[in-house]
Amino acid sequence: MISLYFEKISMHPRYEEPSMIAVPFAKGVLTDSTTVSVLDGHVAVPTQTRVTAKWPDGSVKWLLLHFLADLPANLGKRFTISTDRVTVTPAESVMVESNNGMLVIRTGAIEAELTAPGGIGLFQSVKQNGGIPTHDVVGPAIKDASNHEYDCEISADGWRIIETGPVRCVVEAKGKHRCRENEKKWFDFVARVYAFSGKSWLMVDYQIINKEPEREQVIHASELYVRSAQHILTSAQPRLGISRTEVDRRMMSGATGDRLSCTFTAELLEKEFIEDQPETFAGTFWADLSEPEQGGISVTLFQAKQNFPKSLEVNGEEITVGIIPTGHPITMLQGMAKTHRLFLHVHGGKETLEEVNLRSLQFQLADHPVLEAAAFERAGIIESIPDDQTFDWVERGFYRMADGRSKTYGMLYWGDAPDKNYTFQGRGGGDWVWVNNEYDLPHAMMHLYARTGKRRFYDYLLRAVEHWKDVDILHYSSNPMRHQGQVMHSANHVTGEVKVCHEWVEGLLDYYHLTGEESALEAAIGIGENIMRLLSTPRYQGEGGISARESGWALRSLGALYNETYDDKWLQSADHIVDHFEEWKNKYGAWLAPAAGHVVYRSGFMICIAVNSLMRYYRIRPEVRIKQMIIDAMEDYVEHCYVKATGLFYYKELPSTQHLHTNPICLESLSYAFEFTGDKKFLEVGRVTFKEAIQTVGPGDKERREISGNALIFWGDSPKKFAQYYYPIFYYYHTIVKAGISLN
Repeated sequence: MISLYFEKISMHPRYEEPSMIAVPFAKGVLTDSTTVSVLDGHVAVPTQTRVTAKWPDGSVKWLLLHFLADLPANLGKRFTISTDRVTVTPAESVMVESNNGMLVIRTGAIEAELTAPGGIGLFQSVKQNGGIPTHDVVGPAIKDASNHEYDCEISADGWRIIETGPVRCVVEAKGKHRCRENEKKWFDFVARVYAFSGKSWLMVDYQIINKEPEREQVIHASELYVRSAQHILTSAQPRLGISRTEVDRRMMSGATGDRLSCTFTAELLEKEFIEDQPETFAGTFWADLSEPEQGGISVTLFQAKQNFPKSLEVNGEEITVGIIPTGHPITMLQGMAKTHRLFLHVHGGKETLEEVNLRSLQFQLADHPVLEAAAFERAGIIESIPDDQTFDWVERGFYRMADGRSKTYGMLYWGDAPDKNYTFQGRGGGDWVWVNNEYDLPHAMMHLYARTGKRRFYDYLLRAVEHWKDVDILHYSSNPMRHQGQVMHSANHVTGEVKVCHEWVEGLLDYYHLTGEESALEAAIGIGENIMRLLSTPRYQGEGGISARESGWALRSLGALYNETYDDKWLQSADHIVDHFEEWKNKYGAWLAPAAGHVVYRSGFMICIAVNSLMRYYRIRPEVRIKQMIIDAMEDYVEHCYVKATGLFYYKELPSTQHLHTNPICLESLSYAFEFTGDKKFLEVGRVTFKEAIQTVGPGDKERREISGNALIFWGDSPKKFAQYYYPIFYYYHTIVKAGISLN
């Protein structure tokens, strides 16, 4: 049995609440996913399983579970996962059916007919089960500077079924926006619709993608409309509602002739008190249009405050959903994308606005179960430390690092933050330099989440990846060396270079396993293909012509993709890198980097990046030469880069850069050298680096700043600090405790 725990969230009971958990298994443990069930006590609850990764022997590596949970008011609750009970289906299974070339989703509570290939908009109709449509969902559409409207047009391929039920179904369509006036097409899109067994609501993800040939495009509006059907307008007395509910419960209602509206902007939010971690919760934002005898519909914009600008307006005839509100244009550079999430709640019309509000709040801060850390450890996903051997001052440091980062509100910025040092160094040409998930913050957060079970770390991971796979990856470029690549830290996210030393995939793969969202897997594979194209260029052919960091990070990503797919193509490029490291070492006696045109020198942290990546590859292919390269590299590093009188290592070997630094990446490398040799000197020389790195973490501050009207930043440490520091510090911590060596 595997234990799950829901922490206390809502003060109201939830019945058959859709829930999701990803479960890892060790090789050979699980071969049949149809015998997996979630148990409430001894009773199996409706469960749907999906394998997202397998081991080479075909056994399950990652299993995604969707299930329906009864959750009590104002209390936490435990469930268990059984691997020897036949999976139970719900009384009302969600179904996807084909009807005259269109797809129809039936949840048992509502029916949604999706637009046919070549059609305009996402929905032909959305209605209560067995009823007639009371409202039409129109759009979404985008507008240009001339106020021309471009409707989303479903491609000829139509809708693709990703998941078929019985607990949850997911369908996806792609297309391009088309102007009815001049037939011009502009901006690609991807739409996904999620539906759940027995539920009267849908979740919709709408991703806008800039694949246009010009450097940038400006979207002047993107709107979706929910309009009362004509038969309603002839006789109804509509009830209007709108809310941006937070702690002060701001909710407005109205009737015929009224118009209710609200818009989130940087100017508005800069003046408000905000104490929530923005990745997790900051209130809700919804509008409702109902007629008590006919029915109603409400629309919730997911995390609208974090994704400003956003707006809602409702009158007696329609709800206007400002995905990008009129008057608040957004500039999207070539290759950028942005996903907007909303919920459509179709109800009987007699629900009170308070009931509508509660459902909306549940969308914003959904219940999420936490898996016991032992399950991750048993599967080999994380290393752990027994609770009775941890040190509170170290654990505090991890929490402060994770929580004390700079955080940003804004449509193209949420999930990322700028780096003050990069900015003040002039790397953005006067603009703020965004980190772009440098050093893979989500993967570090995955480990901390798995170890601690803290919900907010899970949310930090989700938001960072959702930004990364939208904004920081080039979804289109005519240059094959940039296409699909992750752009390194730069102004406006995608203006920088694409280099193999700044392309990561592990956090994307974590997100895919945790959520089942194939877009993350596709993004990771695209980055890997970009890396292979770059590695084939002349720059990466000769030994010593590049830094150890560049090849090292490439090796790490290629190895991760092999572990995900077991496709040998990733190892072919990885083998070339290992050969390159060997030739490089043989030529210079160490991994020396070029500088100033006449010098080759040691760059300690870059050498350690190479060692850490080689160790990951050693676990795939345990070759003696790799082990020896790691030992030799760390012997050389300790001999030449350690300043004994200080207990620290210097930055780089050149006289101009031999200042001391506390970059803890070396701690992971030193731990590997100890594991191979048993020589405690490798751990002893890391003590001061370890203590200074973990104890100099600040808690963050409350300073905030608006940038260019589109971003609101709450300052703290650079996000790359946690991404760079966490795992090397942890692994040294894990190694020294396991070796029985005191940290005091």
